[in-house]
Amino acid sequence: MTHLEPAIVLDRVSKTFPGAARPAVSECSLTVGAGELVVLLGSSGSGKTTLLKMINRLYEPTSGTIYVNGQDVRAVSAVELRRRIGYVIQQVGLFPHQTVAQNIATVPRILGWDRKRIEERCDFLLELMQLPPEQFRDRRPRQLSGGQQQRVGIARALAADPPILLMDEPFGALDAITRETLQDELLRIQAQFQKTILFVTHDVDEALKLADRIAVMKDGRIEQVGTAIELLHRPATPFVRQLLGADDWLQRLSVVPVRRAMNAEPEVAAASSAQPLPAEASLRDALEALLRSDLKPVPIVDRRGRRVGVVRWEDVRAAAGDPFGQVVSP
Repeated sequence: MTHLEPAIVLDRVSKTFPGAARPAVSECSLTVGAGELVVLLGSSGSGKTTLLKMINRLYEPTSGTIYVNGQDVRAVSAVELRRRIGYVIQQVGLFPHQTVAQNIATVPRILGWDRKRIEERCDFLLELMQLPPEQFRDRRPRQLSGGQQQRVGIARALAADPPILLMDEPFGALDAITRETLQDELLRIQAQFQKTILFVTHDVDEALKLADRIAVMKDGRIEQVGTAIELLHRPATPFVRQLLGADDWLQRLSVVPVRRAMNAEPEVAAASSAQPLPAEASLRDALEALLRSDLKPVPIVDRRGRRVGVVRWEDVRAAAGDPFGQVVSP
């Protein structure tokens, strides 16, 4: 349970498809706080996509209740609910005979926005996605790369400024470099706008990089929910331990962002003479920086270069489960 105001609440939600031998989703409960990015992580067939699709009523639960912003989703029409929730999928689903701008404008047009407002919103979102409007607004989807299409898909999901985004393996079909770039873009957008995001992936590194919290799923059930560091340091089940590679401390440090372990102490950071690290750097980067600075605290900077916190030797030790506490000491 998060301390944030609940935006999505799943209360003992189950789904059994006709003719299925077992439920696709079984007794799942989860709370996603407003402005939080929560990842549903699991292998194929674990139930994560089915769970996601029940939130915007693409599937109806067999039992249990789903609340969005305090309202039972069954109390509103599915069409009205979906207009309030952005939805991004792996296949993008852009309309091939429409321009980029027309694709982005889909929901605003339905909502009756005037032309000027729609044009301004489209251009703003294209700029946000680092797609210059004068170059991209009149292109067709076939004229875009896979990464560009996915950027337009995200822009379309954000068009009516929904407070909630559901993202189902949005980067899964992209090459590794493009996927990493779009992950960074999503983190940048999230830092700026603080949407509530429920993100489905089977990629452990992606989950560790993006998530405020991770819900690990197996056979239709949620095995454990927690931050990356909590799951890596204290896996609740053998499955969680194996899936996340919790016994490989160097792997942990390589994929967990340093912002997950830093202390928000700008005064200490300002006084440090060590070379600063960006908040997007990994804990492995932090370990290397600490060793270079003779284990003195390393300042952390935001995207604007402002010192926002500090990471200490003990923070990295704690995140790694202290595998080298007896080898090196400050």
